[in-house]
Amino acid sequence: MKINQLTKIFGLSLLMAFTACKKYGYEVPDGYPDDSQNVAQGAIDTNMKVIDKSMYAKARVFPGLVDQSEPRVKDAQFTLDLNFTDQTAQNLRISVAPSPQYSTGYYAAPGELIKLVVPAGVEGLTVQIGAHTDNLAGKSPLLRDPVIYNRKLLVAGVNYIRNLYGGHIYILASFAYANPITFTITGAVVSPDFILGQTADADWVAKVKASQVPWLELRAKRVIFTIPRDKVLATFNSSEPFTNPTAVFSKWNDVFDLDYNAWMGLSDNAPDIRDRSPQSQWRGILDIQLTNGYGHNGFPFVGLNDSYWFASFTSLNSITTSSGQWGTYHEFGHNCQQGNVWSWSTLGETTNNLFSFKVANRIGANYNILHPAVSSGFPKAITYASGSGAKNFDTDAAMNAVDEAPFMKMTPFVQIFEKYGYGAMTYLYSQARHADRLNSSDITKHNFVYEKLSDYTKIDLSPFFGAWGISISDAVVAKVGAKYPALTTALWTYNPLTKTGGTGPITYTTTLVSISSSQSGDGTPAALVDGIVNASSFWHSNYGTAIPTNTVGYPINIVLGTGSPIPIAIKGVTFAQRQNNSAGYVKDVEIFSSTDNINYVSVGTTTLPQNTTVYNFNFPTGNVSTKFIKVVIKSGVNATYANLSECNLIKP
Repeated sequence: MKINQLTKIFGLSLLMAFTACKKYGYEVPDGYPDDSQNVAQGAIDTNMKVIDKSMYAKARVFPGLVDQSEPRVKDAQFTLDLNFTDQTAQNLRISVAPSPQYSTGYYAAPGELIKLVVPAGVEGLTVQIGAHTDNLAGKSPLLRDPVIYNRKLLVAGVNYIRNLYGGHIYILASFAYANPITFTITGAVVSPDFILGQTADADWVAKVKASQVPWLELRAKRVIFTIPRDKVLATFNSSEPFTNPTAVFSKWNDVFDLDYNAWMGLSDNAPDIRDRSPQSQWRGILDIQLTNGYGHNGFPFVGLNDSYWFASFTSLNSITTSSGQWGTYHEFGHNCQQGNVWSWSTLGETTNNLFSFKVANRIGANYNILHPAVSSGFPKAITYASGSGAKNFDTDAAMNAVDEAPFMKMTPFVQIFEKYGYGAMTYLYSQARHADRLNSSDITKHNFVYEKLSDYTKIDLSPFFGAWGISISDAVVAKVGAKYPALTTALWTYNPLTKTGGTGPITYTTTLVSISSSQSGDGTPAALVDGIVNASSFWHSNYGTAIPTNTVGYPINIVLGTGSPIPIAIKGVTFAQRQNNSAGYVKDVEIFSSTDNINYVSVGTTTLPQNTTVYNFNFPTGNVSTKFIKVVIKSGVNATYANLSECNLIKP
């Protein structure tokens, strides 16, 4: 049977008249779709006097209750500018980007109903109560309920929402509005927030002292921190009272303007949306329990509610010296990593920390105070890079010490910044945002960093990457080598902590990789690359009384290594006949080049002079980029054996 409209209105009036005895009313679903077992049991009553106290005990523990003496507002208005450019993590190609979450300046007391009036024609907005958005499902033991925030889609007109745990009230926007929007709110309390450029320090201190709201926000153009009021009050009688938020947050704005946004090549009015700075603020918050670790990145970034993280947000000394700031910069750095383009798999705890060095460089802070492992990790990494032999930056145990690996692996980046300018990072980030495609493998990410840093420095940095054992593709080396001159100084020996080293010439010692014939007890193959030309330094091929597997007769293969882990330019080969035995002089040779010691191509043939004069054979095609040179002796004076004093590489 249908009920007429008048009957429905009458029934609704009766329902509203008898709500005081009801735990729940109607219209807005209550409860939380989470693991806290707060099952929805009905609907919220629109009687503003009704308070759901079912979670008071838990809310008292965290995030805290609001004293009844704190005035609740009625029909208060606030205006938000929702005209934003949504900078997603996808178009910035970073891990996490700030989303359009707007602080209202109001706080909902636990269990109390909030009435929010949205102007006609305004859609696509959501209200959120509660800043603590970590879902602690599965954690044990729990220090607070798993989910203590809630959200509701707003409609034009009157909206009601409550949070059993209370919290700051936010408006979340899914799209922009050209003109500011004015909302009307009832039932909330005013949060004693500080807003840079709007709130005087003394007025803010007075508001904090007078307020009974457990949490407050510190807001600047680039960042918002949510902190507990009791910790602010505790500082007022400490050695560093937090009474100077203007100074502190002016510095925080500098950090995000200069050392995050600008360093990544982002600006507010960039023509290309990919190069615009985030239009919403980064957010950081303190919590008594985290989903992961002592602090973790995300939006918001979360730190444990202790004195360290609180000071990292609020201490002027900390932010002006970079002392004690490692954790905060570290987590925001995680948000800004470009792991899909160039920050490869073993740099997860490395490239995020580069922002700490950028801040320290700008303010003139000592790198040694950034983190205890910096002072030990950098020298160890430089020793590794300065060593010889085969290396693998990503897997070698020497670069993967438990406590020092992230700091060792950031050393090559800081070396580039210190010697060629911190703009190298800006170029890297900008190129990554505009790259035609993402990179799915470590080798393609290695290649990207090598090519882009070489483009920035206008120098072929392949020797630098080789010294560090960062593998790069031969094709990319050839491409870069065709554009720029090769690095000539041992950049990998530069120590950013002492500002010394890195200026010496690059020297590679030729190695004898293999030889197909040698006579035991009659000369030594090592003599071919010792740089000595005299009667006592020589090699002699096998003539039948040495190891049976050695070749007797021709051809005889001598494989020389450049001493470099990546291809370098080789000009030719220098020869010297044995100085006191012309019977074994070498005649005809052919020379081959290879980057892998498997696939060889011929680069020239020559006939050695039949005398003791040193003979330099330069490749007819010019310098060859290679890692291995094979000298094939095809004939000699003697039909079965040969000898030489020297067979070495000529480097440009």
